[in-house]
Amino acid sequence: MHTHNHFPIDYYAYNSAIRNWNTSYKMLFALAAIIIVISSDNFFIPVYTFLFMGFVNTYLARLSTRKYLKAVKIPFLFILLGSIAAGAGFSKAAIGIINLDIGFTYIYFTKENITLMLNIILKAISAASAMYLVTLSTPAGEIITALKKLHLPGIFIELMYLIYRYIFILSDGVHKMHNAGVARLGYINFRTSCKSFSIMLSNLLIVSLKNSRNYYNAMEARCYNGSLGFYNENKKISKLQALLFLIYLLFLIIFKLAYTM
Repeated sequence: MHTHNHFPIDYYAYNSAIRNWNTSYKMLFALAAIIIVISSDNFFIPVYTFLFMGFVNTYLARLSTRKYLKAVKIPFLFILLGSIAAGAGFSKAAIGIINLDIGFTYIYFTKENITLMLNIILKAISAASAMYLVTLSTPAGEIITALKKLHLPGIFIELMYLIYRYIFILSDGVHKMHNAGVARLGYINFRTSCKSFSIMLSNLLIVSLKNSRNYYNAMEARCYNGSLGFYNENKKISKLQALLFLIYLLFLIIFKLAYTM
């Protein structure tokens, strides 16, 4: 049986308190927030966007703060590593305000580089929190339906959905094989862990090929003819949703005016 421990995004989406909000509205809201954050030239707007989206995802969507921060932590680690790589410099002399001697050269960080790193981190994590407004409250089928309204190529949309679903299938297979390895003391030490991991990867390839054939046969048995169909529910934009977007824009204008004064 699949549990929400293996599929947290789908689980959160189907149980979100704002799942009945208009999907196109949520996607446009998130897109507008991302564009505003990326084009901003101060630190206040990304911080405000992150806090505002956190409020929507936790208080309005009824997702616990612990679960939300756990979800945000995943992209944050990639963002942090990428920002450090973008801000680091190499020199034979200690020329920055932070210098790390690694023997044959120095890794240094100047004040400008640190500012750039913080700017990248804030913008990226704020954009990710805006995307979570959609992904943590909207089932994948509804997102696909909204994308179809934009007249994107059908093959692109369907491949995106199938790849998204197949990631869960592979994740479930990895989880089961890992549990089997743990039960057989396959991770008792580093050497055994490396051997078990390599065996798991080779088995995963075989299992994924077998599952892909089985799932395609299952789709054909359900009259799949090359086009995926999704149930489309007409959801109106409520006054609360419109007011929420206006409040977000109002405070953005206030921050912008205060910054330019």
